Amino acid sequence: KDISKEFSLGSLQIQKTIKKTARREQLMREEAEQKRLKTVLELQFILEKLGDDEVRSDLKQGSSGVPVLTEEELTMLDEFYKLVYPERDMNMRLNEQYEQASVHLWDLLEGKEKPVCGTT
Repeated sequence: KDISKEFSLGSLQIQKTIKKTARREQLMREEAEQKRLKTVLELQFILEKLGDDEVRSDLKQGSSGVPVLTEEELTMLDEFYKLVYPERDMNMRLNEQYEQASVHLWDLLEGKEKPVCGTT
């Protein structure tokens, strides 16, 4: 009887530990997904700002403490913008367009060395 009781208590402790571990892992996954989403939003903001003439000028001249980018590098970023935020093509389903765009964002988030727009 005592052994059975000890096994039951031990089993309950193991189940509690498993639940706590699963919950902790779930929270870590959610935190990682939220961080990735934040990165996508930051990227969207940056790519949008590259359309601003003043920002482009600062980047070309390196003024305001920003790194200098060449016209070629800015063109690559413009091309990447078109890939991840495509104009609406009525000959293609919207879902397909966004699927293609999401592949490029996913590859960027994963840090894949996949050639895109003349660079990796």
